[in-house]
Amino acid sequence: MQILPYLLGQGVFGFVDGSNTCPSTHVLVHDGISLQVNPLFQTWKQQDQLILSALLSSLSMEVLYLVVGCQSSCSAWGTLKQALASTSNSRIMQLHDSLQDLRHGDESVTQFMQKAKALFDELTAVGRQFHLKISIYICFVVFGESLKT
Repeated sequence: MQILPYLLGQGVFGFVDGSNTCPSTHVLVHDGISLQVNPLFQTWKQQDQLILSALLSSLSMEVLYLVVGCQSSCSAWGTLKQALASTSNSRIMQLHDSLQDLRHGDESVTQFMQKAKALFDELTAVGRQFHLKISIYICFVVFGESLKT
């Protein structure tokens, strides 16, 4: 997730990982009998909703449906983490197949390299990281083969 550096940089990652827990909604008034809305809750809730908004706006349409109905940034983060971290073996195989089927074709070198990088990035995101030298080698081999045909 590309929003992670932003959340860490803003010092608000505790909201999404659950370590900055929600304060109680009400507190006792000085008389010890009456309750009033906890101002810490109001501040926390406002910050959490801003973070939730940032999370939602950073999502593509393909995954936005996963978090519809999530009421907090922690809930949305957990839902996304669970849904996106459990990549199936079939998806990994599909990415490997796409990498093997990669051809230069009529694309520019830039378009070809962007497509290759997207595949390497997806594989890295699902825990199948390629060493940079191997990635470059694969691209040169594929690109070189396409020039021969």
